[in-house]
Amino acid sequence: MILKGYRIAHILPCLADPDKIRAIVELDEEIHEAFPYINGLIKGCIYNHPAMILTLKKEGKMITLYPRKITIAKAIDEKDLRETIEWIKALTEEVARRKEEIQPNFSRGVELKALDIYKLLPGTNCKACDELPCLAFAVKMLSGETSVVRCAPLFTPEHKDKRQVLFELLRAADYPVPGVYL
Repeated sequence: MILKGYRIAHILPCLADPDKIRAIVELDEEIHEAFPYINGLIKGCIYNHPAMILTLKKEGKMITLYPRKITIAKAIDEKDLRETIEWIKALTEEVARRKEEIQPNFSRGVELKALDIYKLLPGTNCKACDELPCLAFAVKMLSGETSVVRCAPLFTPEHKDKRQVLFELLRAADYPVPGVYL
């Protein structure tokens, strides 16, 4: 449950803000047992208990916790990235120390908003999904009237990174993502 050791596997430019970075952090141990407690401590999380994924925000950074990895987007620099990882480490230590006091929260939490999805779409307004603009497509995705697979530009190689981040967000919020793309 406690994050003890980690390795920053990849540092890449951030998709949402090119002046910032994003990273994939591999963990030495599984931390998913802490997720419902973190979800109980921090407001605004998106928790998918069956998938063991917890997404939260801190100081503008989007952080997704998996059993053995963490993804962080919108970090200012590598120092900010390491400080965020240390904050997560301290959070797992607090959960372990106060586990009996913290009410675990297994609920999904904050709902996705159309703008969350829209920001990760290609933004071409191409009408391939039969919608114009892309924001209308995002709204229909949330309501279940359409599927992410209808956005053809999203599945091109140039949008691979955006697609991956969007799928992480959708999975964390328990929205359907085609298994072939996971």
